[in-house]
Amino acid sequence: ANSFRDPQYVYQIPPSATHQGHRADSWNVEKWLRAVRVKVTSRGSKGAIKLEDKDSGELFAECPLPNDAPVSTAVEPVIDSSRYFVLRVVDESSGRHAFLGLGFRERDHASDFKLAVQEHQNARAREREAIKRREEHERLMAEKAAANAAAGVEGPAKLHDYSLKGTVTVNIPRRATGGAKSVNAAAAAATTTTTAA
Repeated sequence: ANSFRDPQYVYQIPPSATHQGHRADSWNVEKWLRAVRVKVTSRGSKGAIKLEDKDSGELFAECPLPNDAPVSTAVEPVIDSSRYFVLRVVDESSGRHAFLGLGFRERDHASDFKLAVQEHQNARAREREAIKRREEHERLMAEKAAANAAAGVEGPAKLHDYSLKGTVTVNIPRRATGGAKSVNAAAAAATTTTTAA
């Protein structure tokens, strides 16, 4: 979990006036709703932004991070500042949601917050890619096993055969060690021939 110790500020915000997005200059940034500690958590495939009261530590609001949708559906930067964001917070018991503003006093903290949210989304994308590749591998293995069974080939199915075929020549260069015992340059390369079964 990424935690931001300094208090950040939650705002009640008006609806967005344009299709471009929210603007922090339409909020009264000196009149916040609550001072909070911000935590970006990730457990398994679930991630969330938790806003906890800065004094009591009690959970004030939670913004679940989506797994299979753009993170901008839950966390949206405002269009006129890099320190303010709009969060889609959800009440777990009722499923109702609301939009709240979140403001950071320090630009560095806002950048760290943005990176933590992006890392959650990147981790989910890597998980989805790994699942996709595993499913593709399992599909190919099933096809190969079916083809082997149809051809009467026994044993486990292999997608690739990396065994050596026929006669293989391998050249292994030797380095001169220097000094009085240096190896003659003519003998610096050895050739090994192996016949594979």
